[in-house]
Amino acid sequence: MTNISKYDVVIVKFPFASSLKYKARPAVVVSSNMYNENSRDTLLILAISSNVNNKLDFELEVINWEASGLLKPSIFKSTVATIEKSHMLTKVGSLSRTDQENLEKLITEIC
Repeated sequence: MTNISKYDVVIVKFPFASSLKYKARPAVVVSSNMYNENSRDTLLILAISSNVNNKLDFELEVINWEASGLLKPSIFKSTVATIEKSHMLTKVGSLSRTDQENLEKLITEIC
């Protein structure tokens, strides 16, 4: 598996709530590098969505979305999840410093 670091943008298999099916979705790794290197099977992630019109007041836009490897303008969702490392399909990029700072503000708001 690729080395994964905090603030990496990845594509993961998100499960549908009502079935055993999955859909590939972008997310950002929010677990620390120490956790990522030492945990056995999991990553902590925060969902990213291109549905920018469905944004909650405190959810933030990914400013440098293209440089992060995203295909469309996107937002950081307020959904944090623990996933199996095997559910990570690929790494597409990393957040810019500005987006890292905005992500930290969002995490402070929701946690």
